[in-house]
Amino acid sequence: MLLADIHAVLVDGAEPTPRSAALAALLYGSGTLPQFDPEIPWTSPVIARAEELKDGNWGAEGTARAVARTVTASIVSSVAVAAGVPPRS
Repeated sequence: MLLADIHAVLVDGAEPTPRSAALAALLYGSGTLPQFDPEIPWTSPVIARAEELKDGNWGAEGTARAVARTVTASIVSSVAVAAGVPPRS
């Protein structure tokens, strides 16, 4: 459902929700969008739409929150692994 929303926004020109705009911008900005939905063609209109979402105010706050959650999860995971490793004697 989520990828269908992103596909509709980028390919069909549907009006994005803040969530779908933020996710489309995040996936496009990270360069990983083609891995998630190979049905999205990399045409000039799709790239222009993704750039529009990335550069605009659509969901900028949502994108920042998603990045912050990812970084936080990574840090927590690293701390958990480090805490589980016994110290060297």
